[in-house]
Amino acid sequence: MIQNLRLYSGLILFSYVLIHLLNHAAGIVSPELMEEFAKYTTEVWRFPPLEILLLLSLVTHFVLAAARLTSRRTLRLRKSEWAQMILGLCIPFLMFRHIIATRIIDLGFDVTAEYERVLLDLAVFVPFQGFLQAVTVVVVWAHGCIGIHFWLRVKPFYPKWRNTFGTFAILVPTLALAGYAAAAAEVVRRAEEGGRKYVFGVLEANNINQAAIDFYQNAILPFTILSIALALAPFGIRQIRQTIDRVKRGPMLSLPNGRFVRVPPGATALEALRDAGIPMASVCGGHGRCTTCRIHCGSGTDQLASPGQIEDAALKSIQAPKGMRLACQIRPQNDLAVVPLLPPNASARDGRRPGGLSGSERQVVCIFIDLRDSTKLGESKMPYDVLFILNQFFAEMTEALRATGGYYAQFTGDGLMALYGHESEDTEKTILQSFNGAAEMLRRIEGLNDHLQSELPHPLRIGIGIHMGKAIVGEMGPPGRENISAIGDTINTTARLEAQTKGHGVPLVISKTLFDFGPIPLPGNAVLHEVALRGKDQSVAYYALDAMPELPQAAK
Repeated sequence: MIQNLRLYSGLILFSYVLIHLLNHAAGIVSPELMEEFAKYTTEVWRFPPLEILLLLSLVTHFVLAAARLTSRRTLRLRKSEWAQMILGLCIPFLMFRHIIATRIIDLGFDVTAEYERVLLDLAVFVPFQGFLQAVTVVVVWAHGCIGIHFWLRVKPFYPKWRNTFGTFAILVPTLALAGYAAAAAEVVRRAEEGGRKYVFGVLEANNINQAAIDFYQNAILPFTILSIALALAPFGIRQIRQTIDRVKRGPMLSLPNGRFVRVPPGATALEALRDAGIPMASVCGGHGRCTTCRIHCGSGTDQLASPGQIEDAALKSIQAPKGMRLACQIRPQNDLAVVPLLPPNASARDGRRPGGLSGSERQVVCIFIDLRDSTKLGESKMPYDVLFILNQFFAEMTEALRATGGYYAQFTGDGLMALYGHESEDTEKTILQSFNGAAEMLRRIEGLNDHLQSELPHPLRIGIGIHMGKAIVGEMGPPGRENISAIGDTINTTARLEAQTKGHGVPLVISKTLFDFGPIPLPGNAVLHEVALRGKDQSVAYYALDAMPELPQAAK
């Protein structure tokens, strides 16, 4: 709730700044065009409800940002986070003069703030303030853009649009400053040509009076002190809190390498780890959106508070397994064993990967499918014809997997590897699905033979090997081309079983394990075979079948 409030208040302020800067760009033409455009842009915000909303957003955003800084247990931040924080703390100091001169004395002394009068102040009377205003434009815009970047970089669409947004982020302040400079130069020219008559004419038209001038001059010092105090207060409060925390004994985080890290009272695990100099990923800056700070919690997990709304939504979005938490969201009150699950340089894309498939050991059913006599197709058909037939074959096999809950895990030339159960703990259901998948593949091959009868020199045949066991399941492959697959003895054994279909001359070789643990009845004429595993002393028992065993009615 608080994070969303800070985000929404920031977006309201950013919208106002964006409109204001676009209005400045009209100064490239003339100060009068700036004033004309203002009727449809910035003056809209003077409608009382919108002005109150803008003021509340300003106060809310600053208070929440300062509170977050105060609550930080560590200042080991990324350069971008430091930049956003420092720029934000500078804004009150840079802005208060402009706010007093254009809005406070407007309301209190019935002074109007037309662009020509403001430009006269900034370009003729107080040139230093004019320079400071240009700096303010850059600081405010940069602070907002960094915040927008932090918010969007966890979104899937952002990498595609990042360059466009970056161009826009440079173009807007460039045009605004160009318009500001051009309009200021025009006002200076008018003042030089018109002299005192022009200057006093502008001041009189805007109802500038001595009381307003005196108020502005008297307010400079106290507001300067107040803005500096506001910028330094979070650091002072944070230092007091740290001093108090040192007296207390916080819980300990234990890491796999045997290192222990003390957690200051009330700190998140992410803050404690970073403060101890342990690099941790956190693309979103600790807001619970990117999940790159995910950790596995061991002993002490039962004493952690349940995930809050933000963490719970983030964990569900990545299908996080039991024991996975976000380091930026948990505040350990007791000793806790933790294991970081992503490298310190993890990207937003890494954070969107399923949490339960990051190299975890799982019970799966593996199927290897191989197209028989594919070499003969190449001898009798043109390459494009072979490619067409193979594409039809892979399309049918993939559709069979999709229809039965399987996953296309690996391409193997003229065959493929499939997984069942990589997202399920129900062994019986997984076995039923895998048998159903094999039956569907055999059915689709027959359908493909009928469909391509005129194109085929011989009917297509497949060999299917099926085995069940533990395997390491996760995203594998070259950078940018990863897919979910599996490795381990179970996978190697399945490939060996599929090879046995050639020797037995049957379409199916199924390991004994699936009949032992599953609800599928063994055919009465099935003969048990064994094959030694390459490089191992053990062997695997299997059945070579010329047809699918009878499946329970519910599994069909």
